[in-house]
Amino acid sequence: MIFNRLGQSTLLFVTVLCAIGTIFVLNSADIHKRNYDFKTKDYDQVLLNEVTTSAFAVMEAALQRRMWEPPPDNACLKSEDFNVEGELAGGMTWKVSAKYNFTTKNYELISEGQYRDLKAFYIKRIKILDVSDYLLFSNSPNTMTLRRLYNEKFPTALIARDRRIYIKGPLQFGGNIHRPNSHMNWSGSPAGWPGEWGTIIQGDRIQFGGGMHYIQYSIPKPNPAGNNIESLLAPYSSDLGTPSTHHSQFGAAQTVVTRDYNKAQTLKQQVMDATAGPLSKASVASEVYPIALFGGTPPLQSWSATDSGAYFNNPDRYSIFNYTWGGANGFGIRIDATCISRSDSGTTKKICSHSEHFPRGFAKWRQDAGLEGTLFTADAEEIPAPSLNWDNMEALEEDARSCGAVISAPTSPYQDCEIWDLEFQKKYAANNGSNVCGQVSTIDMNSLTLNNFNPGQLTDASLKERLLRRVVYTKVPTEIRQTSAQGLMLGSLSANAARKNFSLWVVSEDTLALRGYQLDNTSPLDSDPGRLREVVFNADASNAGKEPLPMVLLSPERVHLLSPHYVPATYSYLQGYWPVVSGQIRPVLHNYTDYVRQENDGFRYGYRTFRMENISLITNANIDTSNPFVMRGLWSGPDSTDSQFPSNMCMVSMAGHTLTPYGGNNLLTTANVPPYHSAPNSPIPPLSSRYYNGVTDHFPRSYYPAVFWVQRAAGMSAREESDLIYTGIRMYTSFDDFVPTGKRNLNVPLHTLTDTRYNQGTQFSLQHKNLQWTSPSYYNSIPAGTPCVLNSLTHREAAYSSQPDYHATQPSVNNGRYIFVHADPPVDYRNLGSIIGIDQPILETRQ
Repeated sequence: MIFNRLGQSTLLFVTVLCAIGTIFVLNSADIHKRNYDFKTKDYDQVLLNEVTTSAFAVMEAALQRRMWEPPPDNACLKSEDFNVEGELAGGMTWKVSAKYNFTTKNYELISEGQYRDLKAFYIKRIKILDVSDYLLFSNSPNTMTLRRLYNEKFPTALIARDRRIYIKGPLQFGGNIHRPNSHMNWSGSPAGWPGEWGTIIQGDRIQFGGGMHYIQYSIPKPNPAGNNIESLLAPYSSDLGTPSTHHSQFGAAQTVVTRDYNKAQTLKQQVMDATAGPLSKASVASEVYPIALFGGTPPLQSWSATDSGAYFNNPDRYSIFNYTWGGANGFGIRIDATCISRSDSGTTKKICSHSEHFPRGFAKWRQDAGLEGTLFTADAEEIPAPSLNWDNMEALEEDARSCGAVISAPTSPYQDCEIWDLEFQKKYAANNGSNVCGQVSTIDMNSLTLNNFNPGQLTDASLKERLLRRVVYTKVPTEIRQTSAQGLMLGSLSANAARKNFSLWVVSEDTLALRGYQLDNTSPLDSDPGRLREVVFNADASNAGKEPLPMVLLSPERVHLLSPHYVPATYSYLQGYWPVVSGQIRPVLHNYTDYVRQENDGFRYGYRTFRMENISLITNANIDTSNPFVMRGLWSGPDSTDSQFPSNMCMVSMAGHTLTPYGGNNLLTTANVPPYHSAPNSPIPPLSSRYYNGVTDHFPRSYYPAVFWVQRAAGMSAREESDLIYTGIRMYTSFDDFVPTGKRNLNVPLHTLTDTRYNQGTQFSLQHKNLQWTSPSYYNSIPAGTPCVLNSLTHREAAYSSQPDYHATQPSVNNGRYIFVHADPPVDYRNLGSIIGIDQPILETRQ
C-alpha cells in the first residue's frame, strides 16, 4: 500500500515533470518563433526606412532637372503641391509629396513608405536660391578682373545692395588713372579725388574663394629721362628682352570695399560727375583696400615682409611713376611702385596685396573696414553650384512647349557669315571660300507670342507667388530685337504692374544676339561730339517710365550685342571683300575701313554706350568671365599697341600702289588718299564716306575712322572703348561634358571670338598688301612696296629683333572692346526662377 502510494506519487511526479517539460519545449518553440518574427519585422522596418529615405532622391532628381523650379499646372502657374510614387517587387510602396513655400523659398518633402503593416514617415526641407539672390555668381576657378583704364570719370563697380557676390576663384582689380602730380620719389603724392576711387565693391555677403589682390605688373627699365626714376627702380627693373625680376601694382586707382549701399552708389556718382562731395577721402579711408597687407615705408618689399597684422592703404603716400621704356619703341607705362614683389611671388605666396598670402594683415583691415561677417575669402565654405546638362535643357524646352515658345528652325532668317569667329575662318579657308555661312533666326519682341499666356495673371494679387517663368527656347543662332523706344513686348504687356511681375527666360543652344534700339541717331561728326550716343536693350530709351522686363538669358555661348544699324556679312560680300586664295583668306579691307557694313554704324557713331536693364545672364564658367558679352561690329578705335600702325597701313594698301607721305607727316600718322578710292571693291572708302569726315586729301590719323578722333578731341582723349552699362545678375556655372546622341558638348564653345588683330592661326594672309616703314619708333625701316608678311617687319630694338610681330600683319575682323559697369538691379527685381537647391537634414517623425 505504501509502495502503491509511493508508486503513484512517483508516477504523478514523473507526469508533472513531463508536463512541465512539454510546456517548456512548447514555450521555447513559441519564443523562438516570436523572436524570429520580431527580427524579421525589424529587418523589414530597416529596409522600409532605407527605401523611404532613398525615395527623396527621386523627387530631388526631378526637381534638379527642372533647376528646382516647381512644375507648371494646367494654367501655366507654379504647382504648389505635387508628388511621385512607386512600388518595389514584393509589395513595398513609397510616395514622396512636395509642397513649395513661396514665402520662404523652401520645399517641404514628405516621404511615406509602407510594407505589410509597417510604415515609415520622413520629412526633408530644401532651401532654394533664386537667380535674383545673387549679383554675381562664378563657379570658375580662374581669375576674374575688374579693370579701369585711363578715364577717371568711368568707374567699374560691383554694387549688390542686399544680394550676394560669390567668385570661386580669385578677384584681381586695378586701374591706370593718370595722377598728374606724380612725384618721382618714395614719399608719394596727393591722390586725385574722387577719380582714383572708382573701383567699388559692395554687397550683403561677398566671397572671393581664391582671395583678392591688385593686378601685378612687371617693372621694365626706364628710358633715360633726366630724372631719378632710373636709380629709384634700378634694383627692381628689367631691361627690354630680359626676364622680369620684380612686379609692381598696375597703374593708379584705389578699390573701395563697403557694406553700405548708399555710400557705394554715392561714390560711383561722384566719380562719374567728378565732384568733391558729399563724400570725402576721409569718409572712405578705412574701406580702401590696402596696396600692401603688411606695414613699413615705401618701397615696401613683399619677399621680406612678415604677416604681423599691419597694412598700408593711404593713397596719398602711394608712389605712382609714369615713364617711357623700350628704347626706340617709346612704350609708356604707369605703375604703382609703393609695394614691390619678386616675379615668383605667386608661387612663394608673397604678392603684396593678396589676402591669402598675408591673412593676418587682411583680417585686420577687414575688421577696421567694418566688413567682418560681410567679406570672406577662403575662410568660408564653398557655395554649392549648379552644373547644367542636357536634362536641364530638355526640361526648359518642355516648359517652352507648354507655356512659352520653341524655335527649332530659323524663323524670319537672314544670312550672316561669322567672319568674327575663328572656327568659321578656319572652315571657310579650308573649304576654299565655299559657302559655309549660316542663317540667323530673328525674334521681334513686340510680336512675340507665348503658348497658354494669360497676361491677366500678372496683375492678380492672389497669383503673384505662383507666376511661372516663361521660356523661349531656341535651337539655332537667334537674334532678339528691340524695335520700340520704350522696350520689349509692349503690345501684350503694356502696364508696368504686369511687366514687373513677368519673368522671361531665353534659352539658347547656340549664339544668342541682342539687337538694341537707338533713339538719338545724330552723329558726333555733326553735333555734340563729347556725348556718347546710346543703344539700349530691354530699356526705355525715351525715359517715359516704361519698366524693363525681368529677363534671364541662358546659353553655353557668349551673348552678342548688336547695334540697330548692324549690317550682316552675306556670302556675296565675303566673296568680294574676304576672298580665299590657295587656302588662305586674303582680305581686301578690314573692319576699320569696311564702308560696306560700317558707313551708317561704326563710321557714324564711333564710341557708344550700350545699356541693358534687368537682365540676368547664366553662362559657361569657362568663358572670359571679366568680359561676358561680345560687342559685335565697330565699337572701339585706337589702342595703345604698336601693331595697330602697320596693320592699318597694310589694310589701306593695294597691289601696284604705295602710300605717299602727306605734308611733313610720317606714314605712321597719315598719307595722301590714293586714287583707287573709286575703284571697284576698293580697300578704302569712297571720298563721300564718313570715314574721312569731309577731309579727303589725306587719311584720318593712323587710318582709323575720323569719328574716333573727333570724339577724343571733345574730352575723350584717352578713350579706347565703348561703355557697356549692365543692370542685372551674372552667373557663371559649369556645363556637363556628357553628350547624348545627336547633341553638342555644352561645355565646349562652338565659337571663338577674334577681336581686333588677335586672330589665331594662319588662315589670313596679307601678302597681296604692301607696307613702308620710315618711323624711328617701334620697327626697323623697310622700303616701299614690302609685302605685308610676318617676316617683313621686325622690332627696332635688338632685344625684340628676333621676334616678328604677328599682330602687325593681321586684319581686324571685329572691334568690340568695352568698359564694363555692372550695376545692381532694382530692389524688386526678384523671383526670376530657381537655380540652386541646398539640402537640409532629414527628420524621422513616426513609424
